[in-house]
Amino acid sequence: MGLAAKAKSLQAAGRSIINFSVGEPDFNTPSEVISAAMKAAERGETKYTAVSGTMAARQAVANRLSEDYQCPFEASEVMLSTGGKQAIFHVMQAILEPGDEVLLPSPYWTSFPEMLKMLGAKPVILPHREGRLEASDLAAAISSRTRMFIFNNPANPHGVVYHPKEIESFLDVIEEHPIWLLSDDTYYQLTYEQDFVSAISLRPSFKPRTAVIGSLSKSYAMTGWRLGWAILPPEIHRAAVKIQGQVTSGPNSISQAAAIEALGPSNHWAKDFRESFRARLQFLKQELKRELPELEYMPPQGAFYCFLKLGGVLKKESVAEFCARALEEWGVCLVPGEAFGAEAFARLSYALSEEEIAEGIKRLRQALS
Repeated sequence: MGLAAKAKSLQAAGRSIINFSVGEPDFNTPSEVISAAMKAAERGETKYTAVSGTMAARQAVANRLSEDYQCPFEASEVMLSTGGKQAIFHVMQAILEPGDEVLLPSPYWTSFPEMLKMLGAKPVILPHREGRLEASDLAAAISSRTRMFIFNNPANPHGVVYHPKEIESFLDVIEEHPIWLLSDDTYYQLTYEQDFVSAISLRPSFKPRTAVIGSLSKSYAMTGWRLGWAILPPEIHRAAVKIQGQVTSGPNSISQAAAIEALGPSNHWAKDFRESFRARLQFLKQELKRELPELEYMPPQGAFYCFLKLGGVLKKESVAEFCARALEEWGVCLVPGEAFGAEAFARLSYALSEEEIAEGIKRLRQALS
């Protein structure tokens, strides 16, 4: 976000900037969703809601995920929050104690280890094999202090999507231990080579020890509406709602009205956006092959990110130094991989138009040369 702010300041000064750092779709929120929110405001739905959200919005989440996951959910299990980040943090607060260890595959979303440190918990970073976690590495990291396993699928920053057999192998490892599963499914509707399969649809017995996290932000182009959710077993739901009640109270009432429309029976916007991102990913691969055929990257299969391996081609500067120079000199903005626990890489978001992608890859080639 710091790089994005720098890019915007350069743009305001008249510079042409291709901003590959953004973690949000470039589409506008669907007009029908905006209209539903406006009508709700005109009806007077501008007051505080229950801390966990309105029953109608919670039911919309439960209905959508019951259909998409092929696993039954109830509105009573849903806690709505001011974005997925808040839901994740309150779930961690409800479960973890200082000194608890949390298993976190690398590369990881940058906020996970920082949230854990704020709670006095210890992130145990798991190695990756070409961007994928293996069950043997997960098993080797478990100790008597292990309390949680964070599983982000599809994953930010590299877009990996795990196969059902891989997920089953992870569940086999943690099943015999008292370990919570935090399943961050924020990008579950954005997969391009295979359908998303949730951990608890594969293993329903895990539901009493699983927190499912989701958000309107990525699949519905609603980042600024700030509405996410956690689906939780009863005791953790009660604790997380108590915490949220002391921090922010209930989430935005207007955003909840928008959620009911976005998640409703038609639900075609997420599918439309997915097809747009699928086309952009193919275009990005073509441009990388044409302009930078020697550059390696972790093959993206979901979300809207590509993790470029720059460490192997840079000789006189770190990836972070290169990213700073590329922005200043060439007007192309990437996120250094050190933010995600992978210093040799940089994250590129392809949530841009094809014209911007083509121009950005051209500038990246010039910066590297």
